[in-house]
Amino acid sequence: MPRPPKRAGPLHSFELAVARTLRRRALLAPGEPVLVALSGGPDSTALLSALAALAQRGEVGPVRACHVDHGLRAGSERDAGHCRALCRALGVPFEARRVEVRAGNRQEQARRARYAALRQAAGGEALATGHTRSDQAETVILRLLRGSGARGLGAIPPRRGAPAVVRPLLDLSRSQVLAYLGDRGLGWLEDPSNAGDAYLRNRVRREILPALAALSPSAERSLARAADLLRDDDRALEARARRLVAGGAADRDGMASAPVAVQRRAVRLLWRLATGSRRGLSAARVEGVLRLLGRPGEGRVSLPGGLEARVAGGRLEVGAPLPPAEPLALPVPGPGTFSFPAANLCLRFEAPGEEGPFLREGAVSWPLWLRTRLPGDRFRPARGRGSKKLKAWLIDCKVARWRRDRLLLLADAGGRVLWIPELRVTAAGLEAGEGRRWALRLLPAPRTPACDGGGSLL
Repeated sequence: MPRPPKRAGPLHSFELAVARTLRRRALLAPGEPVLVALSGGPDSTALLSALAALAQRGEVGPVRACHVDHGLRAGSERDAGHCRALCRALGVPFEARRVEVRAGNRQEQARRARYAALRQAAGGEALATGHTRSDQAETVILRLLRGSGARGLGAIPPRRGAPAVVRPLLDLSRSQVLAYLGDRGLGWLEDPSNAGDAYLRNRVRREILPALAALSPSAERSLARAADLLRDDDRALEARARRLVAGGAADRDGMASAPVAVQRRAVRLLWRLATGSRRGLSAARVEGVLRLLGRPGEGRVSLPGGLEARVAGGRLEVGAPLPPAEPLALPVPGPGTFSFPAANLCLRFEAPGEEGPFLREGAVSWPLWLRTRLPGDRFRPARGRGSKKLKAWLIDCKVARWRRDRLLLLADAGGRVLWIPELRVTAAGLEAGEGRRWALRLLPAPRTPACDGGGSLL
């Protein structure tokens, strides 16, 4: 890839400031290639010029540029010609792409189409955008008006994703950008949409930031610094939330003992795992899930997109509603190791260690059945008083109705329930009588080293 023409003289102070940001925020390594998102506006023009100058001195690797035409206004194709001429003057390779913007929120759909085209053009290389400290301050104000928490107020991250999107101008103001362009004699394009009041950001830029600057000349810098601090706070809370979530579910007791800020992030993490997106779950929906967690027993609450949050078995899950339960009945002729691949289960009777539950061979009559519940099932829990219908016992334990038919039981042929693995309860008298004592194990796997052979007796 050809290098830009050598520029005489030392680096401009603006270019030195960009280099400091690259190093301090670890945005680009020396020699790392980068694609600049070039709209032709002042910010992206200054970014391209600064990175081209730094590339000549080995601060970054080869620089190239891509312009995306959204086709949303007449004459937009002329912008590509301006960008091409700029890149020719700077000795930077250039390409232009045109995208089709879907119906809906025009700004949002244009942003999505633009980034998709830019990532494709980057081909795995870093993508640099021209967001400045002024953009950061505006974004913080917009998020404040929306009532955002720490994640939203962290605003524009200096680096995001892999391949990375980097913002080398995030420590520089728009006034510094314009001064640099004047010093370098570089022209730029003005986006007509920035002149009107159709977008709230324009009013924040023209009215609110100047008013804040009149109160405190350092307002823009302070807002950008607040975004950095809040982003650090959010990362710490997010890391703690991740520790609560394992196997696509969150531990209920762990959630209850965590600060509410961590609980909210855990709920959003479960949503992201279920949908692949951060979007679509409002703050009100998150609070609804937390209220579900705060209620005793089990339950579920509907979420957007046909999903639901479920609390069951000491876990919180987010996913599609469970299909109707299918009856299951698997014969267990005697002590042994049994594999049931169709049910994704392995049942073992093994030599007892320190952990139960335990079953004494003489306490039961074989065969037993690993199955779902049936009408007439009775249960007398260990350390319980008397026997009662299993249905009544489950209701007393606040096991949700939708979950009862999904519970697996180990029962005898007479309908006496011996063990409910998921609830970790056994029947009274399970260790009474003569015969060998076994430890019971039910594993959620169709094939494990201890279950190969499918139904082999020990």
